[in-house]
Amino acid sequence: RVTPSLTYNTVDNPYSPRAGMRHSATLMFAGGPLGGTVDYYRPNLASIVYLPVKRRMALGMRAEWALIQPFGDTKVLPLYQRYFLGGETQVRGYNIRTIGPIVSQGRALGGNKFALFNAEYYFDLFGPVRALLFFDAGQAYLEGQDFSFEDFRISTGAEVRFIMPVLNVPFRLIYAINPNRTPYEMLYVPYSTFKFAVGTTF
Repeated sequence: RVTPSLTYNTVDNPYSPRAGMRHSATLMFAGGPLGGTVDYYRPNLASIVYLPVKRRMALGMRAEWALIQPFGDTKVLPLYQRYFLGGETQVRGYNIRTIGPIVSQGRALGGNKFALFNAEYYFDLFGPVRALLFFDAGQAYLEGQDFSFEDFRISTGAEVRFIMPVLNVPFRLIYAINPNRTPYEMLYVPYSTFKFAVGTTF
């Protein structure tokens, strides 16, 4: 497997950003002449922008798109290679790998492509403490399905981040609201939830 990538990055701080942008394009290529048991290519495009608003406030936004496509001897992608969204780095109110296409019996299929959008409005409170309001939306899709914002799962809420001085990583307390769950998702996705995480969303 080879994964060439191209990145342009002017973000001023990796953990408490206020200004700058980061754009990346990646193309993973596996199998074929490289050997292995699964043949596929996987392009990924991501764009992140931070805009300072006032001395202690800023707006951050991310848009990401990815596709995975088999070729050669691989006709069907294995489940572990397919896309599922969810979790504190994608759609915060949903657990990891819980957003994606499912059949009527509730069995997850995973998608061969996804689209994701995140927005965060930051408030630098004092020292290493930052509060923020967020909006997350994303969905994975099957082969042949078109992208539609109506299918996106949405999570919104508030978060407090504290940068540990020695470890230099953000500790996060998240309160998320999930307003557009499907009737099936209501069985396992709460309308609102508290979560703890480490790191940043994007």
